[in-house]
Amino acid sequence: MADEVTYSSLETAGGRVGAVLSALLLEQLYDPTDLREILQFVPFDQMGSDTLDVTLDAIPGAFIAASSETVGGFVNSAYTTSKFQLVPARYGRQYQVTDLVGVTGGPIDLDRVVQKLIDGVALTMTDLAVALFPSFTDQVGSTGVDLDVDKIYDAQFALAINLASASGGINCVLHPQAMNNFITSLRAETGAQQYIPATAEMLALKGPGIQGTWNGITFWTSDSVNTVNAGADYAGAMMMDNAIAYTMADVKRLQGYIPAQNILVDAGMLLVELNRDADNGMSTAIANLYPAVAIREDARGVEIVSDV
Repeated sequence: MADEVTYSSLETAGGRVGAVLSALLLEQLYDPTDLREILQFVPFDQMGSDTLDVTLDAIPGAFIAASSETVGGFVNSAYTTSKFQLVPARYGRQYQVTDLVGVTGGPIDLDRVVQKLIDGVALTMTDLAVALFPSFTDQVGSTGVDLDVDKIYDAQFALAINLASASGGINCVLHPQAMNNFITSLRAETGAQQYIPATAEMLALKGPGIQGTWNGITFWTSDSVNTVNAGADYAGAMMMDNAIAYTMADVKRLQGYIPAQNILVDAGMLLVELNRDADNGMSTAIANLYPAVAIREDARGVEIVSDV
């Protein structure tokens, strides 16, 4: 037989192509942890300054007995307040797409690129939050030593001393490797304390990153957790709810500065705009965000140092 129509001959002669794109678009593996669930949000509603002072009110005190029935005998009590500052700064990211990408079609287009910019907001806020963990005054753990159950107890006891009468949940944010070391240590423990992995309901309520609960502590992991001691250790933290505060300046105030037709996304705190380069046939999607993150109260957190 001769002159068969084969796949290889068609591919050589232009009747077939080596590969085609599937319409299905799958996500690559990445850590989408968003820690804003356990942070204190402070509205940035001021005008005339890039710095927002937030007041921590005075602590109430118990009354004292009068020295006699007819003489007051009281002295003035100090009304001691404190404060922390939030200073928004510009953060951004941009992607440039050529016109040929749009002309040829496919699952990756400008809308998909813009969505990645939107998804980056959570990653940015998590990065900023975990960068503050080494700034907590109290610290447990030792350099070069894997995290274990004892160190988690130490961190919890340190918080208990500082916050004997405080209310609110306790959260522990660790690098995934540190979390693995803790679970390994926990397997050797005996007693009534049971580790409860995150359920579908917990993930739906708290978002990605939550791992489970143990001894009244909610555990989170993030690969954004920084290293310290020249890269020898991870710097996680245990903290009360709202130990770290954040704000985001409202970019809606920029509307008068930017032509409306250039705005792709106006999400209040996030602005994505289009920069068109017609001469070179390119479109650039530029995202701007003005966040600030600060420790609200140092006594609400403990740094946890553990080996990488």
